[in-house]
Amino acid sequence: MSDRNARNPPQKKEKRPPLTHFLCLPLVNAVSLPQLEASLATFKAEIPPKPQSDQPINPTLQALLSSQPIIPHGALRPVGTLHLTLGVMSLPTKDRLNEAIQFLQSLDLVSMIRDAERSASRSPRGRRSPVPKAVQEEASTIAQGNHAPNPSPFIISLESLHALPRTKAATVLHAAPVDPTSRLYPFCEMLRDKFLDAGFLQGETKQPESKPEASSAETPNKTPPSEGSSGAAETCTPVSTTPKKLRVRPLLLHATIANTIYVKGKRRGGGGQQGSKNHRSSQYSIDARGILDHYRDYYLDAERAIPRSRKIHVGESSSEEADPTNNGDSGAEGESAKNSPTEEKQKVGAPATLRPFVWARDFPIEAVCICEMGAKKLDPQEGDDGLNARLGEKYRVVVERSLQFESPDAHENDEQGNSSDGSAEGGVQV
Repeated sequence: MSDRNARNPPQKKEKRPPLTHFLCLPLVNAVSLPQLEASLATFKAEIPPKPQSDQPINPTLQALLSSQPIIPHGALRPVGTLHLTLGVMSLPTKDRLNEAIQFLQSLDLVSMIRDAERSASRSPRGRRSPVPKAVQEEASTIAQGNHAPNPSPFIISLESLHALPRTKAATVLHAAPVDPTSRLYPFCEMLRDKFLDAGFLQGETKQPESKPEASSAETPNKTPPSEGSSGAAETCTPVSTTPKKLRVRPLLLHATIANTIYVKGKRRGGGGQQGSKNHRSSQYSIDARGILDHYRDYYLDAERAIPRSRKIHVGESSSEEADPTNNGDSGAEGESAKNSPTEEKQKVGAPATLRPFVWARDFPIEAVCICEMGAKKLDPQEGDDGLNARLGEKYRVVVERSLQFESPDAHENDEQGNSSDGSAEGGVQV
């Protein structure tokens, strides 16, 4: 070893803990499933073919390439996997998993929803539509200090289409949840923060960026996310050794429609080699500018029943290069979730003049779950109802808390042998 290497031995890169579970709100139930099936089929049918290359190419090869969709079908997520991720966790031992399960079971979800209602009432600009009368009456009862009934369920819609990390080179396309009461976002933030404060969530904080001192040529070093990570585990090495307070990443509530991490081979444009160590640089990317424009203003009528056109213009866009709803970082199970929106942008969403595509409307959020990483393929031959064939894949649920509070103890079903302890099958109740 040279003297120089002896004086400056290479530092070992800190190994990240394996991500094993994630905290989420499942989106598939009896109300949403038929809608999601229909909308995902429409989306798949409308995917345009790859544009012709400007470079001279063999006509046979050109015909083959032009017949392939710009979004590979392998990137499309099965309907049974749709969910809103609140954070990812490393729970490698049974004891650690049990701690997370017990923590979720200990939370007073009713009180948290009440707090979310108060937060929504203080942020009228965040509302997309008038607050339902039932929620107004609940908020009034709470304000008067009277005994309040159980909170009304979250009834949301999934709308529009957004891209990560950049619209011109997207690897993830996702839909946004729309909550007319504005309660869902603050509730999810509270839930995420409680798990973060308890030390269960990974990669939800990062060091604030530091400016290098005049006497130093060092710059912050950003570690790229590893394969299959959320992108939220990115760390920055500060120039100064002075401890700085970690900054919590803004929460991005999104339902992944397509993720090219599941596409094998080279990225768009031929760059990157299959099996390359730098997986992110070789991941397939999509020029999603025209696609986003198409789905953000999809309908001709205010009732959103008549599509403008079935034709998508690839690469053409009236929007800016960056997705206007994305400007930060966020964690998401199995995704490269960068450039996430601030709370206010997430709540406000698209301008009222646009009529975005509706993936599913007016369906309930029924539970909050801890699920195992990695969706499991379902055997379409199993079961008599054909549900496995419809779902395709789903995540195994290890613990579930109901968000349907029809009775005072409906959220405490863990001791009744119901859904709070999960099941060997896990997944969607339809």
